[in-house]
Amino acid sequence: MKNTFVLTGSLLLAILVATGCSRQPTVPVVEFGETVRNVLESQIHDHEAAMHPNPDAVEGSDPYRLDATVEAYRNNVGKPAEVQRPIVINTGN
Repeated sequence: MKNTFVLTGSLLLAILVATGCSRQPTVPVVEFGETVRNVLESQIHDHEAAMHPNPDAVEGSDPYRLDATVEAYRNNVGKPAEVQRPIVINTGN
């Protein structure tokens, strides 16, 4: 009697675990990331310009300032130690 109860309980537990693992995903794998791709696609106004950007500086800007900005970005973007410095806020004198 006790063996039958243990065997039945084990069998029911095995069936429950097996059916829980066999559930199909609610969203097909093909659709994963589709929203992100759609948002990125809608942000580009001129796809030809995105594929072949103009190497000249933006009109109406200072090329030396732009070069300095790009150079500072290239040199400082990989320095996380500077990012982790404490922020000091002074109030009053």
